[in-house]
Amino acid sequence: MAETCNSPAGARGHVQIDAIIGGRGEMGSGATFEAVWPAVKNAAARAVGDGLTDLMAAVRIPSVSAEARGLRESAEYLSGLLDRDGWSVEIVEIDGNPIVFAETGPLEGPSMILYGHHDVQPSDPETSWESPPFEPTLRNGRLFGRGTADNKGQFFCHIFAARAIRQELGELPARLKLVLDGQEEVGSVQMPAFIERRLSRLKGSLMCITADGPTRLEGRPEVVFGVRGSLKCRLTVRTAATDLHSGNWGNLAPSAAWRLSSILAGIKGPDGRVTVPGFYDHIVPPGDAEMQAMAELPFDAAEAQASIGAVFLDGPADVPPLERVMFLPTFTVIGMRSGYTGSGFKTVIPSEAFAYLDVRLVVDQDPDWMYELLRDHLGRVAPDAQLEHLGYYRPSRTPLDTPVAALAVDAVTAGFGQRPLRIPCAGGSLPDAAFARGLGIPVLDVPYGAPDQRNHAPNENMRLDLIHKGTLTSAALFLLLAAGGPWSERP
Repeated sequence: MAETCNSPAGARGHVQIDAIIGGRGEMGSGATFEAVWPAVKNAAARAVGDGLTDLMAAVRIPSVSAEARGLRESAEYLSGLLDRDGWSVEIVEIDGNPIVFAETGPLEGPSMILYGHHDVQPSDPETSWESPPFEPTLRNGRLFGRGTADNKGQFFCHIFAARAIRQELGELPARLKLVLDGQEEVGSVQMPAFIERRLSRLKGSLMCITADGPTRLEGRPEVVFGVRGSLKCRLTVRTAATDLHSGNWGNLAPSAAWRLSSILAGIKGPDGRVTVPGFYDHIVPPGDAEMQAMAELPFDAAEAQASIGAVFLDGPADVPPLERVMFLPTFTVIGMRSGYTGSGFKTVIPSEAFAYLDVRLVVDQDPDWMYELLRDHLGRVAPDAQLEHLGYYRPSRTPLDTPVAALAVDAVTAGFGQRPLRIPCAGGSLPDAAFARGLGIPVLDVPYGAPDQRNHAPNENMRLDLIHKGTLTSAALFLLLAAGGPWSERP
């Protein structure tokens, strides 16, 4: 696999694309990637400049899946825009999830899936925003607004890239299959069903690419080969029929807040390890290639701790920090509530308490298996507690030596002007496994955003220079896809 060269086309040399493109005459017969790339780069800059108003219109739609609002309006806007651009497009609605599915390019030849999502996180607390979350605002070289980075600003790079190539070459040189999820932020539970329903049109794709999330380091692009899974649960305890006076019933009535705190404290030990028997079973440890890739990542644990203002780093101290993030499961309490939390003071013994739990999973841990493991454990140590299953993502990991990964590495090199870091696995979760399991294809994530893009937080933003670089990366990806294949036979 060619991963040591400086040319975007890699050690594969000059890439012949004219036979597939059938493009403009001035490109010349047998045009190479290097021959057409300067013109495509200029067209990409124009496409971004001309298309920002389209992106801003998409950001104005409050497509908040957690609140079940704006999703249909968002899907219809994107469907109309893609249709005007010449894509064949439909909205596939499954259980309230309007998935936008669009295709373009020749029916014969290589194809790839581009996954993104048009739903966004809630905007609260809105008082912390410097400008209204759904009124996109250009400021200091950044586009601010909910969804600018996660994920509308990133999947629009694919749209801009397709426009640029059409402008210069007349048509797309490869088949692109764009899948825009309407419920990624709440679990993408419908994605396996979507893949099954559109299997005949999705199968045959060489790979699936997701442009989502921030890079870990400023100025260092990445290709990410895997994601952790996620199991979402709610843990509830009830200790009385009603809240009670803390003076009249103190030392008699049990507090649900204390009970829940005690249960949770017993799940994680002082060494950072989860104490549930079997929690670390079915883990595929990093191999030699993954260990080498982690060793090549510029990471300083003390600097990471200082950057977030943490008093200590969590997790098993006998496992290196990067390995903890990529190859170990986690048990996180993401929120708790019990009793009175309003202004002033209310002397009450709470009768109910609940916590939301986020359990990150690694290959080969199954979400349903983990849920049963936790439920059985709680049944033994806390039979009064109720665990509810709220959704999941399956973990996914593509081997580092996957041949088509060279295509993504070369495209990022062309778009960002430097070779990307290879990340064996991200700590976060995406529906990558739905495509890997449903189609049997490699899935790679290429984040176009910056470390400070503030995903899920007030003042979310996408840098304009990274929209340009992301668009160039997508354009290079499409051109190199058309020029290659079969990738398994390439050096």
